[in-house]
Amino acid sequence: MRMLWLWILAGVVAWPVHSTVATVGGKPIDLMLSDLLFLVMPIAYLFVRSTPTAQECELARAPISWYPLTPALALICIIYMTALAGVGLGISGETVRVFSAFKLAKPIGFVLLGVLLGSWTNPLEFVDVFGKVFATIAGLTIFFTVTDPSFPLGEWGKYIFEFELSGYPNSPMSFYAVLVPLVMAVADSSRNPTLRLICWGISAGTALIILGSMSRSSTLALFFGVTIYLAMTGRRAFLAVSFVLILLMSIVGFGLFSALRDTQVVTVLMQRVQDRVDRSTESEDPSSGRFEIWEFAIELWAEKPVFGYLFESFSRYAVDVDTPHQQYLEVLYKCGGLGLLIYGTLLASCLMVTRRLLRLTDIGSPAWYRLHAMAAMLCGVLLGNLTQPNLTYSLTGNMIFLMFGCLCSARAVVSASQPLFRPATREIPRPHVQIHRSAA
Repeated sequence: MRMLWLWILAGVVAWPVHSTVATVGGKPIDLMLSDLLFLVMPIAYLFVRSTPTAQECELARAPISWYPLTPALALICIIYMTALAGVGLGISGETVRVFSAFKLAKPIGFVLLGVLLGSWTNPLEFVDVFGKVFATIAGLTIFFTVTDPSFPLGEWGKYIFEFELSGYPNSPMSFYAVLVPLVMAVADSSRNPTLRLICWGISAGTALIILGSMSRSSTLALFFGVTIYLAMTGRRAFLAVSFVLILLMSIVGFGLFSALRDTQVVTVLMQRVQDRVDRSTESEDPSSGRFEIWEFAIELWAEKPVFGYLFESFSRYAVDVDTPHQQYLEVLYKCGGLGLLIYGTLLASCLMVTRRLLRLTDIGSPAWYRLHAMAAMLCGVLLGNLTQPNLTYSLTGNMIFLMFGCLCSARAVVSASQPLFRPATREIPRPHVQIHRSAA
C-alpha cells in the first residue's frame, strides 16, 4: 500500500495535462494536477509515512539534520513577491498583479511541501519512484505518437491518450527533456537487466520525441542535461562514441533523404523542417524576436532597478507579448534586482543540496546515480530558463521545487549515506577462555 501511494503522489506531480478553471484579465488560469498536491498530502501521510531503521541511522555519515537554507530562501521569496504584489495592488487597484505574483511564487511553495514529504518517507526512494512514473508517462507518449494515423507527419509528443499536453510544444517538451537523466538514473541504479533496457529505450525514444517536436529550448535542455549526467557519472568515453554515432547516423540519414526525397513522407517531413527553419530565422533573427524582447525588458528594468514593476503586466509596454520569454528577465522585470538576487540564490541553494548529499554517497550506489541525475536535471532547467520561464509554469516548477525540497529533509542524510553493499551484521565477540593445564 505504501509503494502504491508513492506512485500515486509521483503520478500527481508528473501528469502533464492541465484544465482551465477561470480567466482573469483576459488570461486563462490553468490548473495542473500537481496544484492539488496539498489536498492529497494529508491522505498520503497515513500511508507513506515510515521511519528509518536504527541500523540505517547508524550508517549516516553526517549529523542527521535538515538543510534549512533552501526552505528559508523559499519562504523569503514568497513573502517578498507577495509584498510587492500587495503594494502594486494598493497603487493601481489591479487584482491581476496578485494573480501574476501567485503564478510565480506558488511553485516555490512546493519546497515546503517537499520538506514535509521527505521527512515522512525515504526521499531518494521517492526520486526513484518518480523516475519510474515519468518513464511510464513518457512511454505512453511515445506509444500514442507512433500509433497516431498521421505519424510520422503529425506533431510528435502532442497527445497522451486523447489529451493534449499542457502548453505544447515548449512547456511539456522541456519538462520531458529535463527528466531524461532521471530515467537514465533508474536504469543505472537497477539490478534488473530488463528494466535497465526498457529505461534506456524510453530515454532514447523520449529524446526522439523532443527532437521531433522541434522545440529548440527543449532540445537545449535535453542536450545539456544528458551530457552533464553522463559526464558526472564517468561516461566520457560513451559520450564521445555517442557523438560519433550521431554524426554517422546524420550522414546516413542525409543520404537516405536524398535517395527518397521524391516520396510523399519525405516531402512532407522536409516541408515541416523548412517551416521550422523559416520561423526560427524570420527577419534574419534566429531567436524569433526574443533578442528584441530581452533588450526591451532590460531597458524597462533599468528604469526601476531595485523593486521592478510590482507585477505590472508586461504586455502594457510590449504589444502582444505577455512575458519577456526568459525566466530570469521575467523575475527581474516583475520583482527587480533584489527579487532576482533572492530567486537566484534560492536556485543556487538547490544545487548546494545535491552537492551536500553527494559527499555522503558511495560511488556507484543508487543514491549516487539519483543525486547526479537531480543535479543534471536542475542544470538543464537553469539553461532552458534562458529561452523561456520554465519554473513559472506549474508543470515544471512544481516538480523541481518539490523534489529539491525533499532533499532538504533530515532523512535525506540517512538515505544518501546508505552504502552500495550493507555490511554484514556484526557477531558478538565471545569472551576468551584461557585453559591452564596442570604440569604432568
